[in-house]
Amino acid sequence: MYMEDLIRGIKENKEDAFELVYKLKREKVLAFFYKKTTSLEDAKDLMQNVFFRLWKYRHTIDETKTVDQHLFRLAKHVFIDYLRRKKKTRTEVLTPLHTDPAAIYTDYPSLEKEAVLTHLKSEAPLNQQIFLLNKFYGYTYQQIARLLSMPVKSVDNYLNKTLKRLRKKM
Repeated sequence: MYMEDLIRGIKENKEDAFELVYKLKREKVLAFFYKKTTSLEDAKDLMQNVFFRLWKYRHTIDETKTVDQHLFRLAKHVFIDYLRRKKKTRTEVLTPLHTDPAAIYTDYPSLEKEAVLTHLKSEAPLNQQIFLLNKFYGYTYQQIARLLSMPVKSVDNYLNKTLKRLRKKM
């Protein structure tokens, strides 16, 4: 079977054509996702999602396009969805962290409560998050950098600047 026949076969609900495309192309799709995510588990899930969508939306297949064009168009959309979910999850994890800045006073009893609250409210949300992650929750710079997908040096810079402004206002 030629690749054009495989596309036509999938569009015509022929499972053997779909299985052959899966066997021929799964490693290539898996490698694509592994390169993007560096997680074999995530890459496998994303690869399965691509083939699931190929079968689910087979009636929309354009027979003038190649198998690779279809797979990597789907892969692009699956990866974008993955990034959106990941960003949403990271935002949900971080959102509660800056809702109660007063909580830091257990670690900093000598600071005036109103001054710190005023300062933290005037800071950008990212500054608040980094400050609270480090000073309240005890995260290391490396953990914060991984969580926020930023360099460790950036975490250090944000925290130092926030602390400097806090001291200046106090």
